[in-house]
Amino acid sequence: MLNKNLIICLHPYSNKGGATNKIVQLLNKIDYKRFEIVYIYLKKNSKLKLNRNIKTIKLKSQRTLLSLFEIRKILSTFERRNFKKKFLISNQNYSNVLVYFLLKNFKNYKSILLERNHLDELYYYETIKDFLKKTVIKTLMKLTYRHSYKIIGNSKDLSKDLSKFVNKKVHTIYSPTNFKQIIQMSKDYKPKDVLYEKSKIRLLSVSRFTKRKDLITLLKAFKVINEKYQNIELILIGYGSELSNIREYIEKNNLKSKVFLILYKDNPYPYFLISDLYIMPSLYEGCPNSIIEATALNLPVISSNCNSGPNEILLNGKGGFIFKKQNYIELSSKIELFIKNKKIFMKKMVLAKKNIFRFNEKRILKEYINIFNEIK
Repeated sequence: MLNKNLIICLHPYSNKGGATNKIVQLLNKIDYKRFEIVYIYLKKNSKLKLNRNIKTIKLKSQRTLLSLFEIRKILSTFERRNFKKKFLISNQNYSNVLVYFLLKNFKNYKSILLERNHLDELYYYETIKDFLKKTVIKTLMKLTYRHSYKIIGNSKDLSKDLSKFVNKKVHTIYSPTNFKQIIQMSKDYKPKDVLYEKSKIRLLSVSRFTKRKDLITLLKAFKVINEKYQNIELILIGYGSELSNIREYIEKNNLKSKVFLILYKDNPYPYFLISDLYIMPSLYEGCPNSIIEATALNLPVISSNCNSGPNEILLNGKGGFIFKKQNYIELSSKIELFIKNKKIFMKKMVLAKKNIFRFNEKRILKEYINIFNEIK
């Protein structure tokens, strides 16, 4: 095995969302002739689309903290095998803070921590338990992150703010996007639950249905604009804990005939082709994939000004419109501007599209390989 490198990737909660999709996408593209890859997880909500040559290990416990001994045992097994280099990649902050303890007394592993969300994530909480958990994570980040070999953020502002917080340099590597595949998938089928109608103006948002995605702000803005324009419709695609609240808002405000609520789709891209405008109202993000994908599929974008990726993707407003997060009045006015003057939006979209090469899968993979190569 001396001609191979070892990558052990710890991604505890393998959900249907972007964090899982992007780490799987990255690992699948790494040359298995040069790297042996092991993927460790706690649980999954959907089938992992990992290549056959990638070894998967499901941990017995349902908590990352309670899996420390089991993970160390796995690391110990591979510690005894010969590789050119050994990397432990952790892909979520709640597992990142444990890497220092996981690698205690293991000399041959180089730790690489990936950050997917801006630090703002740790300042939003819904319960006392959530507040305490995030307070502990913030404390451990300050104590442990500086001991990692590399920290990688997926947007420049995220990296800058995280670097100040943990007092260590943070590299920026954007999330990878396979544009050719997305365009191909967008043509795989024609939606049957929402038929294309030229006379309709369709707004689209694809995300997990959680409080951080703030779809209620989007629904409030849609309610305002729907009272002025009868030919407007909204498509929401996703899944999650806020589904019942979203349904309740739609029903209470008599929007059922105007809002298409579609549960999770492995391939949502055909819906992009029957939509006119993409909207992302999130409270915080890392590098939001849906904005990149919307741009690739020629959809103009309105996004909240949340930290940290939207401004970078949309070129600080030159590539799309940005509104103050949670401000549904401002969002409704931006939607109305689109109805009145689509040309302005399309010009911005064209500019954004000219610059999305930054997120090209091959380019991102090369940047990661360079990181692996430079580590001694």
